[in-house]
Amino acid sequence: MKKILLILVAFMFIGSIQAQLRFGIKAGVNFSEFNSKKQELQTDGTAWQVGFASQLKIPLIGLGIQPELLYSVNKGKDNSIGYFTVPVNIRWQPLPIPVIKPVILAGPYFGYAVNFKGFDNFKDDIKRFDWGIGLGLGVEIWKLQIEGRYNWGMQDIGEKLKKLDLKSNVFTLSAIYFF
Repeated sequence: MKKILLILVAFMFIGSIQAQLRFGIKAGVNFSEFNSKKQELQTDGTAWQVGFASQLKIPLIGLGIQPELLYSVNKGKDNSIGYFTVPVNIRWQPLPIPVIKPVILAGPYFGYAVNFKGFDNFKDDIKRFDWGIGLGLGVEIWKLQIEGRYNWGMQDIGEKLKKLDLKSNVFTLSAIYFF
């Protein structure tokens, strides 16, 4: 009898975990800027991102984790860098509202540059690896999550160039459809 009860509890626990794990498709628009100590390199532009997201919710307390895999383009006036990025967000739903759920997101992101445009003079001097911190707000309606997030670039991607201090900052508006 104890074994049967233990097996039933294990199946309920596994079912509960599966119900809290979701996968989705994400797309959005990037409003990015390349900041530098040199004024002529301070440019901004509009580009896009697309990829996959997953979400693991911890029941009852509103916390969870939302890792993503994205292809994201950060665009300046005449230049752009295409990244594969992996944001890893801690998410919190502070209010247990049944239909429209507000969401707060925070966490690091890691990126690897795979495509450069407009950096002809110093393309080889730009670091491919980038990382930073993101903070965002959103709303979840049924299977759709709409969010705005700002990513502060912490890595000096122009480190090999003297006194450039080039960082990429991005504000993103995006939507995720979870299956």
